[in-house]
Amino acid sequence: MNVRSDPRDMVRAVVIADHSALENSIEIVREKRAGNQAAIAVACEDNDGLRRRGLIGLRAQPDGRWRPTGGFMGSVHRIGERDVWMTWGGWGGDSHESAVLGGWVADPAAVTARATDDLSGRTLEDAVENGVAVFMYDGDFGLHPARLELFDREGNLLRKGPLNRRPDA
Repeated sequence: MNVRSDPRDMVRAVVIADHSALENSIEIVREKRAGNQAAIAVACEDNDGLRRRGLIGLRAQPDGRWRPTGGFMGSVHRIGERDVWMTWGGWGGDSHESAVLGGWVADPAAVTARATDDLSGRTLEDAVENGVAVFMYDGDFGLHPARLELFDREGNLLRKGPLNRRPDA
């Protein structure tokens, strides 16, 4: 009998093992799936009392079990007026196979996020849900020459900046 596992269970296990999260503090904030891949945004508190935010990537295996494929975890920090992210990360962008990137946007009024690779002109767009934008792309999406734009409900530009770092970093 082939029993499919719940990817959220794998995320909880990864966050506890790799990031010292307190089990009762783990909150699944957003989940996005594309084919046999999932990216799950998670918030938690670690053993030192630090509030953390991250994105864990998973791929479904033929037997129905989920295996981690990438991820990041960062601490919650003050947002500057030029920041586009509060916490962000990604993986796979240089593999030419697939890319996953995203995180918590820096403006609570944002309802849409747009990532643009300035070298290729490729654009990805995502609805911001629970403060999180997640981009999943089959192929190469260059992180370094890319930018992020955040838009409000009326389509007005709220913020823009480099996709891959905080402007003051």
